[in-house]
Amino acid sequence: MKIAILTDSTSYLSQSLIDKYHIEVAPLSVTFDNGDNFIENDALSTDTFYERMAKSETIPTTSQPAIGTFIEKYEKFRDECYTDVIAVFLSSGISGSYQTATQAGELVEGINVHTFDSKLACMVEGGYVLYAIELIEQGLTPSEIIDELTDLRERTGAYLMVDDLKNLQKSGRITGAQAWVGTLLKMKPVLKFNDGKILPEEKVRTKKRALQDIIKKVIACIEPYGDEVTLYVIEGDKPEDAQWVHEYLDEHYPQYQIHHSKLGPVIAAHLGSGGFGLGYMNKRIRTT
Repeated sequence: MKIAILTDSTSYLSQSLIDKYHIEVAPLSVTFDNGDNFIENDALSTDTFYERMAKSETIPTTSQPAIGTFIEKYEKFRDECYTDVIAVFLSSGISGSYQTATQAGELVEGINVHTFDSKLACMVEGGYVLYAIELIEQGLTPSEIIDELTDLRERTGAYLMVDDLKNLQKSGRITGAQAWVGTLLKMKPVLKFNDGKILPEEKVRTKKRALQDIIKKVIACIEPYGDEVTLYVIEGDKPEDAQWVHEYLDEHYPQYQIHHSKLGPVIAAHLGSGGFGLGYMNKRIRTT
């Protein structure tokens, strides 16, 4: 038995981790109103993306990998004598990547494809990838690995902050926010991933209050888990927000493992300017 690992580009794993653990990545892409299309993690840095988004008259659109991309990657694994693939994807509630990858797996013979819906995105999704690699190293079977990831998913989550709901509303990636739109004024929306969907949690008057509220909510979720926790501070285009949260967590909760990462263009396109996330996982996940 030889097991390969596949994920999509929104797991935002560093290139050093991708290279070290031979992780195959299926890239999503973003398209601007002038028709320019960029493959994520290839030709467009996040900083450049934010600059272009600020100048764009419309919200950039995002696209999942084509089914042929997944078929080619599965066939490549098979030709390299892999017997199985563990494939981890961003939430099926905000992208069709998981469904398309699952369908592609049914079309390729000679290799067993095991897809997993993280029901999240960003480096929390990446945490599942790294945990799956640990389980492969421990000798677990693909079915046992998927069972472990599914069990961990019950103790994993994320909260988000955005400047406004414009991008999320127009991209259709938020549920149940109609009553909020147009009533926020200068308030900051706090959002939560709930069963794979992004849902409004509450409206907070200031950014500082929103960040404090997110920390409070996450700590309440993870307190029952003892020290077996990895926190993911997810930075957008306001690095000072992520830095403040990271320093606060370091000072007040040194018992937890903290990983600092950044939003990439695809998720940033949905959240817009001012996006920030704090994720958690009831497992100490390798970071190198």
